Amino acid sequence: MAGYAPIYNPVVPFQSAILGGISDGKRVTLQGQVHSHAKSFAINFDCFKNDIAFHFNPRFDEGNVIVCNTMQNNNWGSEERKHHMPFQRNAYFDVAIVVVGHAFQVTVNGQFLLEYRHRVSFQGIQSLSVKGDVSLSCVTFHPSPAEMTPAPPPYTPCSAQTMYGAQMVKPMYGAQMTQPMYGAPMVPSVAFPVMGAAKPQKGPTMVHNPVMPFQAAFPKSFANIGNIVLTGNVPYGADRFHVNLLNNKTRNIHLHMNPRFNEGTIVRNTQNRGAWGPEERQLAYMPFCQGQNFQMEIRNEGGVMGVYSNGSKLFNYVHRLPANQIDTIEVGGNVTLTYVQY
Repeated sequence: MAGYAPIYNPVVPFQSAILGGISDGKRVTLQGQVHSHAKSFAINFDCFKNDIAFHFNPRFDEGNVIVCNTMQNNNWGSEERKHHMPFQRNAYFDVAIVVVGHAFQVTVNGQFLLEYRHRVSFQGIQSLSVKGDVSLSCVTFHPSPAEMTPAPPPYTPCSAQTMYGAQMVKPMYGAQMTQPMYGAPMVPSVAFPVMGAAKPQKGPTMVHNPVMPFQAAFPKSFANIGNIVLTGNVPYGADRFHVNLLNNKTRNIHLHMNPRFNEGTIVRNTQNRGAWGPEERQLAYMPFCQGQNFQMEIRNEGGVMGVYSNGSKLFNYVHRLPANQIDTIEVGGNVTLTYVQY
């Protein structure tokens, strides 16, 4: 596993599930800017029932101090205070927080700042949230060593190759093999149309902060691409949104995914020659929530498409039309996208 797609320019207050789950060695990086008249901000590792395993709280209005604490059963514990303040108003920052067996370890702008020993089990952590007087430009969840156990590659007659999902790329003679890069450094917000964009030979196409509704033509069929990643945000009050994989010429929709918040499910279907087939609604749980960010991954897994969210499989969708006819993706409805990779 190379990493999870970064979340670019999320709105504060921000909350996201811990992509890939929590385990020893998990690292989260946050890049952003402190507001010019900031009083305080907080980074929280949240558990069930409003418990907070780690509350990291720089306060500019209390003599430039960083307060760390834990909340259990809606009660704060004893504060730990750090009187060295690496953050400045109107200045950019880069925070890295690593979860290790005994503590949280915090580095700011490349310099180690503090260690906060666990008061509750870190296994109960469910999400990350950021509140207060900051803007975020990039949040990245990095895989822990436990997540990086390599899966056996599929059989291929090629002896030299790079792989992402099911896509195989054979290097040119004399070329050095390279891996696609994820967890890329902070980049400015951009928005541009990608319909018909050419795919680089060295890795997947990556689009940041696309204009909505979003449409992109694949440089190859989905059967050859094999993997699509989307990250975005569902606004408060959202009713539904949709993700369609289709053939642009026939307009046949091979996979229509339609999260519906008033029904608490994701409706799946196929439209062939203008006619919808039977809906599929069964779902273990609804991973998308109003006011929260999400990650979705669609993988071509032979006879089915596997759909994942935040590292967990949601469902399989058996192909009703040939996968090699899928050449376009469309996303619309009550949703914004921060990142698309295909």
